[in-house]
Amino acid sequence: MRNSILTCFKILVISAIFLYGCGDEGKVIEAIGSDASRTGIFTGNKSPESSKITSYQVKAIEVLQTSKYSYLKVEGEGDGLSVGEPYWIATLKNDFIAGEEYVYSGRLFMEEFESKEFGRVFDQIYLVSFIEKANKTEPMTSSVEGFISIADIVSNAESLAGKIVKVQGDVMKVNDAIMDRNWIHLADGSADDYDFVITSNESVSVGQTVAFEGLISTNRDFGAGYKYALLMEDAVIIK
Repeated sequence: MRNSILTCFKILVISAIFLYGCGDEGKVIEAIGSDASRTGIFTGNKSPESSKITSYQVKAIEVLQTSKYSYLKVEGEGDGLSVGEPYWIATLKNDFIAGEEYVYSGRLFMEEFESKEFGRVFDQIYLVSFIEKANKTEPMTSSVEGFISIADIVSNAESLAGKIVKVQGDVMKVNDAIMDRNWIHLADGSADDYDFVITSNESVSVGQTVAFEGLISTNRDFGAGYKYALLMEDAVIIK
């Protein structure tokens, strides 16, 4: 899937890990979040500066690896520490590459943050919760008449609420047979940082490209944690 998350971290969401800071001893960092395809690191007595919705696109210009964590010197968006200048972020270890672009969200600002493995103190740094390689693919085109991109649906959610629309994309994730319906996560390259969810009785597979027609709904609460600001309901596959 060309729009898939390429460098996100596949571990349990509700877990605790330790990021050695201020002498590598005393800062418990807890994984938080609601998406099992990403993980988070934050000190237990503080909240992230930005939510998963607020994201920053940056270019890695230097990468330092420890046994568990990656330190990236980046430039681009979110440079509030020193506007227009590179700054440091830290996250769980992964195969980051200098010169590549990434998108991250959910960050916690720290000062005088020490890494014992490097024997250095980072004067200012962000601990980053969610990070993935930037999506450089072009939005999907469709031959389906009346097709609307996911980006347009998200941007015009209120005006489209209660209307039947057509959408086409690649299936990213499927949760079958929950509350008598299948929950399908779709991406089309236009707004892949948004988790667009479709409910349907149709059976599809991850990686499949599918065109759906369904009802746009907003502010839907199904209970049991299934609460959505926006989704497509009762969708059927367009043959």
